[in-house]
Amino acid sequence: MRFPRAQNDRYLRVIDVLLFREKDPFAPINYSYQIEEILCKRKSKYNEIMVLKSPHFGKMLILDNVVQLTELDEYFYHEMLVHVPLHIHPSSRHIVIIGGGDGGALREVLKHEEVERVVLVEIDREVIEVSKSFLPTLSSGFGDPRVEVRMMDGADFIKTTGEEFDVIFVDSTDPVGYAKSLFTNQFFTDAFSVLKPDGIFVAQTESLHFHRDFVCNVQHKLAQKFKLVDLYTISIATYAGNWWTFSIASKEYNPRKKPRKCKIPTKYYAEDVHINAFLPQSLKEKLLG
Repeated sequence: MRFPRAQNDRYLRVIDVLLFREKDPFAPINYSYQIEEILCKRKSKYNEIMVLKSPHFGKMLILDNVVQLTELDEYFYHEMLVHVPLHIHPSSRHIVIIGGGDGGALREVLKHEEVERVVLVEIDREVIEVSKSFLPTLSSGFGDPRVEVRMMDGADFIKTTGEEFDVIFVDSTDPVGYAKSLFTNQFFTDAFSVLKPDGIFVAQTESLHFHRDFVCNVQHKLAQKFKLVDLYTISIATYAGNWWTFSIASKEYNPRKKPRKCKIPTKYYAEDVHINAFLPQSLKEKLLG
C-alpha cells in the first residue's frame, strides 16, 4: 500500500501520524521518528537546521537530516563526553570545546568550579541561536562570564590559537563535510601542540557497530602523538549504531585510573560508570586490533 507523502520527502504522513525520516550518510540504516510539530526550520551557510517536537523524545535538534540530540537522552552523551576527562585531570582550568553549538557539553563543563575559562569554537552561529531559542536546558551556559565563543572553523582555531589548554573536547557532527578536518593527522598534531604538558584530548568517534574502521583509524592516529590513548563507550538509543565511542588521548594521566570523587550534579555519570565505560583490554584488542 502506498501512503500519501508530504511535500518534503523527509516526512511521511501515515493516517494521522507525521514521521521524520532521518537520512544519515555515515550509517547503513536510517531511523524514523513520530513527531508532533516542526518548531523550527532554518538554512544556514553550513547546515539545514530543524527542531522537531516528539511525543517520546521531546525536542529534537536535527542538522542536515541527522538527529544530533533529543531532550530525553542528551545527558548520557554530554555527561560522558565531559566528565570522564575532567575527573581524570586534577585541575582543568582552561578548556576548548570544538563544535558543541547546542551548549550541552558547555553546560557540563561549567559544573566544574575549577574551570576558569572555556572557549567554544562553533562554525555555525545559527546552531547556537537555535539552541538559545528552543533548547534552553542545553544552552544555559552561554551567558556564563567564563565562556568565550569563537565563530570559526575548529581546525583553524587549533592551528592558529597560540594558547595552551588543559583539555580539548571535540563535540562534532559525523566526520563528513566540514567536520572531516577534525579527524586528520594535522588536526591531532595541532591539538597535541596546544595542550599543556599534562593535557587531555577527547572526541566523539562514532559507533563500534557501524564505524569500527573509523574508530581504529582515530585511535591509531592519536597513538602516534600521545603517550596514553584509550576508548570508552556508552549506549545511545538515538545514534545510528547505538554503541557510541569516545576516543581519549592523554599526555600524562592514565584514562583508566580511578577518577576523582564526583561532587557535581549528574543524571548518569558516576565513579563506577566512569570505570566501567572503558572496554576491557582483551575486548578492545579483539575489536580494534
